[in-house]
Parts: sequence; C-alpha cells; structure tokens
Amino acid sequence: MRFLPGQEVEIASKEEGFLGSYYVATIVTYIENEFYLVQYKELLMEDESGPLREVVRGEDIRPTPPAKSFPTTARFAMPDRVDAFYNDGWWTGRITGKEGSSYIVHFENSGERLTFSDSELRMHLEWINGNWIATTRRRILIRPKRNMDS
Repeated sequence: MRFLPGQEVEIASKEEGFLGSYYVATIVTYIENEFYLVQYKELLMEDESGPLREVVRGEDIRPTPPAKSFPTTARFAMPDRVDAFYNDGWWTGRITGKEGSSYIVHFENSGERLTFSDSELRMHLEWINGNWIATTRRRILIRPKRNMDS
C-alpha cells in the first residue's frame, strides 16, 4: 500500500520495551524502496524543539483505524482486546477488570496492569492484507450436546 503526503497513519514501534505500540504520525514524503519520512503527532525531538521526524519502512506503517469503530461509550468487557493511549502511543492489551467507570488493562509485553477511562481506550483492530479485522472478543460459548435418547 502506498501512503500519500499529508495522510495520517500509525507507526509500529520496533524498539525493545515499545513492541506492540503504535504512534500517530503524518506522511511527509515517500523516499524510495518503501521508505517514508513521517512526522509524529505526539513524539518530540530530543531537545523538545518540535515534532519528531523519522524515516520508517512501509511495513511499519498502517492507516489510522476507522473512527466509527470506536463509539464514545464503548462498554468494554473482560477479556476484550483493546488499544490504550499511554506514553504518547496506542498500546495493545486486554481488559482484566473494572474500577468504577475505569477499566483495568493488562499488557502482556510488559506485564503491567494500568487503569484507563473510556476516552483512553479503543477496540483493538488488526490491519491484515489491507483490511481492518476485529479481534476484540474471543469468547466462545460451547454447550454440551444433549443426548436425545435419555
């Protein structure tokens, strides 16, 4: 997929300790060989003088997930997979509980459990072969077969 200058996207972090996180950025320009120059929305340069710009591989870029998939009253439940906005990016975790109106999210990569409000969460979607795939609820209800002879 080719991304266009000005397009808002999300960049997958490949750095240790940041795996499983995505950061919102804007495509500045296509360079060549599937590399792009991007400018991050939340991440700043080391001296904090402005937004961080970085060259990234196309395989680490995905479009931003569709907003209509994230209602303002999401009503999450255990064990939904969600993305939580934390440390300037979106991190994938699972709902493991609720405290009042907030949700407890467990992050498998770090082992952390943190609390988030509805506004800091969105349903998790995977970008696979150019399509957004919902992977949020993996609940399967299996009912035992009833023996019709008894």
